Amino acid sequence: MYDVVFIGDEIKSPKLKSLCIKPNSLIQCKGEIGDFKLKIKENDSTKEEKTKYIVINLKAKRENPIENTIDFTHPLEELDQKKDIVFIQDYEDISPAVINNEGLKKALTVKENYKDVETYYLYRSMRFTEENDQLYESLREKGVIFLQYEMDNIKLDDQGNIEYKRGKIKHNLTGQIITAPKLKPDPKIKKIARLLNIEMNDNEYMQRENIYLQPTLTGKRGVYALGGARGLNAYTDLDLQIEYTLNEIRSNLFDIEPLTDFDRVVDDQKCILCYTCYRVCPHGAVEEDDKLDAMQINELACYGCDACISHCPADAISYDRKEEEKKETETLKVMMCENSADTAFNKIDKEKYKDVKVEKIPCVSSIKKDEIFDYLRNKDSRLLILGCFEDSCKHLTGDMRGERIAAEVKGILNDLEMKEDRVLFERLSPRMEEDLDQFLMWWKEGGSK
Repeated sequence: MYDVVFIGDEIKSPKLKSLCIKPNSLIQCKGEIGDFKLKIKENDSTKEEKTKYIVINLKAKRENPIENTIDFTHPLEELDQKKDIVFIQDYEDISPAVINNEGLKKALTVKENYKDVETYYLYRSMRFTEENDQLYESLREKGVIFLQYEMDNIKLDDQGNIEYKRGKIKHNLTGQIITAPKLKPDPKIKKIARLLNIEMNDNEYMQRENIYLQPTLTGKRGVYALGGARGLNAYTDLDLQIEYTLNEIRSNLFDIEPLTDFDRVVDDQKCILCYTCYRVCPHGAVEEDDKLDAMQINELACYGCDACISHCPADAISYDRKEEEKKETETLKVMMCENSADTAFNKIDKEKYKDVKVEKIPCVSSIKKDEIFDYLRNKDSRLLILGCFEDSCKHLTGDMRGERIAAEVKGILNDLEMKEDRVLFERLSPRMEEDLDQFLMWWKEGGSK
């Protein structure tokens, strides 16, 4: 199984086991995040591959919006050194920032090689992102004439003549016209979206809206879209978006956190392969395990909605209780400020407190009420919170919040007629190791206030 399959252009990532395929070679995709099954046709032969993630990296299609003109990719040596050069950007549609950047760079190359040729740059909107502002100023210094326009300001005839009017300014420009390309979605994007069951936007790209915090996500978990597959905005900061995508995949693969408190597991001895769980799962997280002749849960795709558990007629699906059983043995827990109690704790004999779960925290003000109650679910569990003295607290807002939360928890326990001394808050300094040793032993043996 591959970590990631790239559809389109490959992106190098040494930490990921990857495969790159041509978009036309994909003929089928089944499964969900963590277990995609791809059917690929190449050279008249068909093969199947498995992957955990998919990245669609297709270029947009480039079209010249004005007939009988040349585009940005035209070879420099083929330009006529005796004719003026006119760049036209944003014809009909405003160009994305990447095209703006490409046009300015092309104009700079032209001006550096043909210093005596009059060069004009017509634009509707100048996107001052990244290096565009420096390029713009550099071109002005080299004598390039910038003319801002709207569509009703210019007229082009079949001979390549441009009539420019804006207010009192009038120019008749002739020469070689270099036009910025119009970016359109590649037709292959629609096919890939259909095979992967991804909803497209009105412009036939794979992202419904411009997402800033998670820019390359699609409507299908585990599938990412880059560049021309995502849309015109994708070309701005493309390198950063590639880095984000690869980091996201790597972090999920190598340091993944469970989506729910407990995993769902299928007892293969009870499963009757009725496919009820397969039909009711809204996330596609249930699939058949051919080796066991039973269903199995894909942990990466599971949202923990428990539809499979509630509908299974054979009671074959349940929670994986291994972690819960481990928690039940942890009845004594100490949360220590790393700047006070933890420093003192490192100076004493820790062997005496093997049965005590010790958690180092940056400040007791960082504790959360819901985490405390989650730990206190076990009726025999007790929690000790050790902070530093208020005057020596290094936290920006002090540790009074931690003491207040502990007091609120004790009050709630009291209201529920439960033992409020199951939670205790104390203050210690880094130099109070002897006091800490005695205090921990007293608390471990059941001491309370």
